[in-house]
Amino acid sequence: MFSWVDRCHGLPFCRTLTVLYQDDVGGLEVETTKGVFIPVVPIPGTVVINIGDIMQRWTSDLLRSTVHAVTFGAKERNEKARQSIAFFLHPDDEYMVQCLDGGNKYPPISGKDYLREKMFKSFTKYFGENE
Repeated sequence: MFSWVDRCHGLPFCRTLTVLYQDDVGGLEVETTKGVFIPVVPIPGTVVINIGDIMQRWTSDLLRSTVHAVTFGAKERNEKARQSIAFFLHPDDEYMVQCLDGGNKYPPISGKDYLREKMFKSFTKYFGENE
């Protein structure tokens, strides 16, 4: 079991997807379907694609959003500078996000309202609704 000092805890990703360029230091972990975090080992010349909540919604859960964490790991690894470059993709504010298979698993919602909803849930989880 990791503590807060060892890991920035698991975070769902509310955007569409993330393109991540990792260096050789690593530290990214993803959660398996069994709830276990496993390392994403950096492979030179490759990128990591994290599926986000909106992509999960668009695909009616065919693709699962990546719950991820960043570990600080061994002291010798932390003595090296870490560089990662991330590109986050999210729909325009007015764009209506709806299931692409024509189903109704999730109701349509604008990109702006979706992000507002996710941010509200995230902040109230930690600070309460009256903050």
